[in-house]
Amino acid sequence: MQLGTAKLKITPQTPVRLCGYATRTTVFQEVKEDLFLRVQFLRHEGEALLFIYADLLWWGSDFVAQTRPKVAAAYHISEDRIFFVASHNHSGPPTSNRFTPSLETYDPAYARFLQERVLEGVGMAVNALEPVEAYRHDGSAALNVFRRLMVDGKIQMRPNYQVAADQRLTVVAFRRPDGSLKGAMVHYPCHANLSNENAVQPDYPGVTLRMLDEAFPGSISVFLQGCTADLRPNSVLGQRFVPAGYERVVQFAQDFFEACKGLLTQNGTAIQPRLRTHCQRVELPLDGVLPMDELEQRARTGQGVEQEWARAVLANQNRPSEQLELSRIDFGDRLRFYTFNAEVSQYYAAFARGIDPDAVCIAYTNGMIGYLSTAEQIREGGYEPVDSALYFALAGTYKPEIEAIIHGAMRSVAAE
Repeated sequence: MQLGTAKLKITPQTPVRLCGYATRTTVFQEVKEDLFLRVQFLRHEGEALLFIYADLLWWGSDFVAQTRPKVAAAYHISEDRIFFVASHNHSGPPTSNRFTPSLETYDPAYARFLQERVLEGVGMAVNALEPVEAYRHDGSAALNVFRRLMVDGKIQMRPNYQVAADQRLTVVAFRRPDGSLKGAMVHYPCHANLSNENAVQPDYPGVTLRMLDEAFPGSISVFLQGCTADLRPNSVLGQRFVPAGYERVVQFAQDFFEACKGLLTQNGTAIQPRLRTHCQRVELPLDGVLPMDELEQRARTGQGVEQEWARAVLANQNRPSEQLELSRIDFGDRLRFYTFNAEVSQYYAAFARGIDPDAVCIAYTNGMIGYLSTAEQIREGGYEPVDSALYFALAGTYKPEIEAIIHGAMRSVAAE
């Protein structure tokens, strides 16, 4: 197998509004640490895989739809083998024009700059191929906590230590023939939302990647965010989550880095590569979709985020469903990735491991269609299944039956 890597800075060249927190309404005030685009291009026996990572909240579905064909055409890579992955960093600029302005302010100039960097980075990775062998390392990191708690009959976003959080840490190491590290894929399910400062920084995933680059000279690694829709960093005071400043982000990242480095110093399980992909697209139905005349009236007369929502839903054709893009990547005999273009509950990752013990689930891949909660979580309510729909400009909230639909799609791609 061969691996080519590249790393390019994508810090905004002019101040823009950061996304991830509706409370930040102005452009950023300073840069605490730069953001980066990281590319890993893999080739084996005529098959290829391309991972395009960034220290961003997510890749907008519209950005992916515009950019993936350009990458495919420029470098002769099939679109179904191109995977845009993001860390879910809440301290970077947006990439989509589909959501309500209260959530994020799209900047077309930055999107053009980012697309240019993607094309440049892929070219650099394609030209940097080296032979490598892949090894899987499995461990854990007790850094996250379940974030849904029932209080007086209502779900609140609070730490809930009574529900076990998925703390599996998986690192895939790519080593040159001399044993040196060419790069790694680090997978862990935990929101990258430690800080809500109005400052650019890559949160704990990006800081950890920088530490790995420094600890293993000549390597470029990527972070693969897991199913973390209901998981959050264990930054808690009393019964509430508390935001962290940049200094505490670095401290958190140091702990995570030590866990990753510890795995990399151990013997991993060798992977016999295959590099195959299977993709399935399914419609996930929405509940409470308004008739067009009522939606148009709200777009004219509504107030605040409700009016923004109505206008955004109209621009998106008032779709009664959203399309899930679910891919299975056969990476080798001991590793299969399952990717989702959404924020995904940890229970879907558990389901994947139940049907495929070697499964590793990656969220925030190739677009964003909002939170995918379980049927029980949808019935319970709360931010993820209900309140977030306004900000994601969904025409309604997902119906409880999406759980069965997603499970069916996962079984199908697992059996292919």
